[in-house]
Amino acid sequence: MHMTHEHTQNFGHDFDALIGSWKVVNRRKAGNYFLANQALGEEAVWEEFQGCDHFEKQLDGRAIVEHWEATLPSGERALGLSIKAFEPTTQQWSIIWIDNRNPLDYRPLYGTFENEIGTFFQVIETPDGQPLHVRYIWDEFTATTARWQQAFSFDGGEHWETNWIMNFTREA
Repeated sequence: MHMTHEHTQNFGHDFDALIGSWKVVNRRKAGNYFLANQALGEEAVWEEFQGCDHFEKQLDGRAIVEHWEATLPSGERALGLSIKAFEPTTQQWSIIWIDNRNPLDYRPLYGTFENEIGTFFQVIETPDGQPLHVRYIWDEFTATTARWQQAFSFDGGEHWETNWIMNFTREA
């Protein structure tokens, strides 16, 4: 018995602008911003370093795979991998991030795009066992630029503190 599947999947295209290779200027707060008493607010020292990133479609467009690489100010090589997957039934994206420096954690952030701004949330635990709310924002998409920001909240999402910003410029 031969069956054909004539349906076409309606996958999200919000991240399509990222497909390709990018130079990345990383700005992050120095110190351990995973603990509430270490979150330095406006007094924080920001460090800046260069990186590169590559995004490609997988699974006929249902997923975007990201390969990030940078050398930290300490000289340590940092590697990251993310999978951004679109669920048509909920119209939501999930984002899983893993890297070579932190324990593996496959719990995704979930979110959507509105007015070309993607906002994604998850709740994890701080090293001392407290709830840590995480927010990613993807925005400022143009043909040659994009921006990602990470913020943490230690009070259930009342106040957010941005601790990492990546500014992307498309490689020629």
